[in-house]
Amino acid sequence: MTARWAVKHFALLAAGLVMMAASVALAKIATLGTSPISSIPNVGSLLTPLTIGQVTIIFMVVIIGLEWVVLRRDFGWTNLVQLIPSVFFGTLIDLFVTAFHAIQPTAYWQQLGLTVISIGLLAFGVLLEVNSRTLVMAGEGIAAALAFRYHRPFGAMKVRCDLTMVIGAVLLALVFAHGLIGVREGTVISALLTGRVVSWLETHLPRFTAWVQD
Repeated sequence: MTARWAVKHFALLAAGLVMMAASVALAKIATLGTSPISSIPNVGSLLTPLTIGQVTIIFMVVIIGLEWVVLRRDFGWTNLVQLIPSVFFGTLIDLFVTAFHAIQPTAYWQQLGLTVISIGLLAFGVLLEVNSRTLVMAGEGIAAALAFRYHRPFGAMKVRCDLTMVIGAVLLALVFAHGLIGVREGTVISALLTGRVVSWLETHLPRFTAWVQD
């Protein structure tokens, strides 16, 4: 790893986190539900005085703790260092929520439009984050840990982790709010489309993807 490679790829990681944070903020404002990884923090922000960014940081810390439970002796600094992008990500989410405060969708089509834009931003951010090959976010880290421990494909374990997070968010809402809050059709649309949009971008932007990976 050269200094030039490190600067480029960490810059790409930062850019990816910025896009992903903006995506979460837009989805929060649209109120149709966030992506699966942000569904529990979104519900938590509606049930407590904490912001979605603050709950995101706490949630990421919990996930990293779960990685330790799963990996035990195999838990290392690469897992612990996930705290850095987690804090950065959570802080950015709150900054974008504040920056976008003037956006107040009143019609359903406006909410849906914001949700679609948020999915596009999320997909592009994921493309940069994953292909930067630097630090792994906790959401991917727990899936990787479970895949390693139970010898399962990462992709299949990632889908199970996302589904578990959505179910957890639904249960939190039903138990503490006695209703379905924070998880709506936008969560389902995000779960169904984000991975497909990432694949579409990689297929139709091969030169850019190769540049990101180089």
